[in-house]
Amino acid sequence: MQLMATVVGRLGSRFSLVFDPDAKQVLHSALGRWLDFPTDLAIGVAAEGELAFSLPFTKRFPTFDVTEQQLRMCGVSFVARSLELGVGLQVEFVAPFYPRDEWTSLAPLFLVRMEVFPQERVFWQASKRQVRQGQVFLRLQRENLHLTQAHDRLKINYSVPKAVWKGERVRPKDWRGEEELWWCDERIVPVSPNAELLDDGIAFNFDLDDPSKCRFELIWCAFVDEPVLTVFGQPASFKYRWLFTDVEAVADFACRHYNELWGKAMQMDDLVANSGLTKSQADLIRLSFQNFLLNTWWVVRDDGSEWFSVWEGSCYFHSTVDVEYNDALVYLAFWTELLELLLDEWSLFEMQDEVGSYLAHDMGGELEVGRQAYHHPMPVEENANFLLMLHCLWRWTGKQEIIERHCGLAKRLTAYFERSDTTGNGFPNLGTANTIDDASPAVQYSRKQTYLAIKTLCACHAAAQIAEALGETDWANRCRKLIERIKKTLDEQVWLGDHYAVCLEKSAEGLVDAWTGEPLEGELTGWDAYSIYTANGLLYLLLSGNEPELNYERIRTDILNAYWQALTEYGCTHTSADKSNVWVSQNLWRDLIAAYLGVLLPDNSPRYFALQAFMNTFGLTKGFIDTYLTNNLCFYPRGIASIGYLFALCGLQIDRVRNIVRIRRTAPYPCEVPLLPFADWGRGIVPTVVYRLIDGRIEAELKHPEVLGDLQVAWY
Repeated sequence: MQLMATVVGRLGSRFSLVFDPDAKQVLHSALGRWLDFPTDLAIGVAAEGELAFSLPFTKRFPTFDVTEQQLRMCGVSFVARSLELGVGLQVEFVAPFYPRDEWTSLAPLFLVRMEVFPQERVFWQASKRQVRQGQVFLRLQRENLHLTQAHDRLKINYSVPKAVWKGERVRPKDWRGEEELWWCDERIVPVSPNAELLDDGIAFNFDLDDPSKCRFELIWCAFVDEPVLTVFGQPASFKYRWLFTDVEAVADFACRHYNELWGKAMQMDDLVANSGLTKSQADLIRLSFQNFLLNTWWVVRDDGSEWFSVWEGSCYFHSTVDVEYNDALVYLAFWTELLELLLDEWSLFEMQDEVGSYLAHDMGGELEVGRQAYHHPMPVEENANFLLMLHCLWRWTGKQEIIERHCGLAKRLTAYFERSDTTGNGFPNLGTANTIDDASPAVQYSRKQTYLAIKTLCACHAAAQIAEALGETDWANRCRKLIERIKKTLDEQVWLGDHYAVCLEKSAEGLVDAWTGEPLEGELTGWDAYSIYTANGLLYLLLSGNEPELNYERIRTDILNAYWQALTEYGCTHTSADKSNVWVSQNLWRDLIAAYLGVLLPDNSPRYFALQAFMNTFGLTKGFIDTYLTNNLCFYPRGIASIGYLFALCGLQIDRVRNIVRIRRTAPYPCEVPLLPFADWGRGIVPTVVYRLIDGRIEAELKHPEVLGDLQVAWY
């Protein structure tokens, strides 16, 4: 694929690299994105004296004639070719990840493999030389970087100011941040023999006539041995400090387990590569997964209690509920315990207003956790998001204790829905500000929003099932009464013939702009627009096969018509009235719901990935960006909603409470879909749905059904 800025990151450990070919640098730090520095990273080959060529992450050496890249689930690889030397170089940066394996996934390290190969020509142009021997090197340089040769490894030390910087590419030279500093230790350790330590890196001698001297491997690891976050006033350090004593221990672990770490990373890569997803779907997952990882914080306080949260990219908020509402698909796929931990943490952020109890928008901002950092709450939306995630986690895991633990909070959150409707039609008209913060006022602030009404209905449907399981009959009945009121209003007042209105109230009188504090006046522009958010609340219920009774013919019609009315180059805008405001994550969410409901939308992943390519080339370095030009949600975690492509491809529905898993009998084409939530990661066995073309028909077969235990498989 084309060369573009891309990232590699670690789960909870922050060590990350942002490869920025346009600026000829990487952004690098053991504290990760927004706490990193532009670094000159030269990776290349040298031969015949001073003749050397490098990948385009340095200004010290000329670059190869051609460089391409390949995204991986666990990293990125580059293939470069030199006509001057007649050699090529493949460089792989691997960030090992393996579900529920803390040692593999949290260790602050990257595996690097460099392999030299002959390159006789590019297109019709023959190489000028046919070099057979030379050096392959990795060298780095930065103003505050201190490098020291130490026996068989390179020691790297530097400091990072304890302040988040807002720039995306270049720190001002006079920028110093706070006076307080973190001290970071790193090591670059050769795994392959006969390495040569340089003043600024490591080199190996290659010989194309000797296969054993063409591939070289090393480890790049980091360590920060002090608190990095403040959590409710307590200092908290990276969890990896409880696994490793120092950077040398990380390096020794990686050396001992190099092949195992590499193998686990390759298994994760293969799961996506062999799944049958389209190229653009798979690349969206790969790109967004690394951006998700680099936003994660997994720390331990001095009292031994753990804390996990996820930065909201360039917004720096910790675990924004509405963002994690989309991110949570990755927890369901790989690590449900993390979602369980997040639900426990959110329960500490219950807030009160004149209506009742609601969840804070976020857990904190920048380097401090403990109170909401966003300037206004989103009560109805965040309450519904929490309840829907809670319900889905319960149904997918069958863990009754999860809903028992949050029963009281769930009751209070649903009570907010009841009191937020003061007109008796079920549609909330209080606490209706929402996450869609660059949309028209009708979408962002209006009372009686269809999006929030249907999401409230879905959350009440989830709460009613939770209440029944806990023997809370009165609570369940109250939820059902509210559901009926919303349904009645939805059926009788909101349908406009070919789509649902954005909101019931057309007037802006009495509304306040949450950003400016200024009152709004007149008619709400776009109240009758086509919206991609109408069915947003349905996905988690569809994932467990517990969707509520609704007029699904209208829902499908609304999805289809809104798609065509709001479509642009890179996806759909919020509504047909919100020109240019594209959020990729919400397009993905809509696409997944459409797939589950049997709405045949085109595959829009090429549009979404085209936006990523545009925003990471020709002077732009945005990582995964959710938005187009009028907003700047960059290096954003929310794109990992794309992992849902794997659920939707086979229509996966899991309900361990009813002891059933439902899988579609047919797929659009022959493919193999890994059932990630059922994987036996300890034994490395992932059950797979194999769709084959037999006698002109697609037929399905389940491989490794034994991993599902006593779950009943129902094909539909």
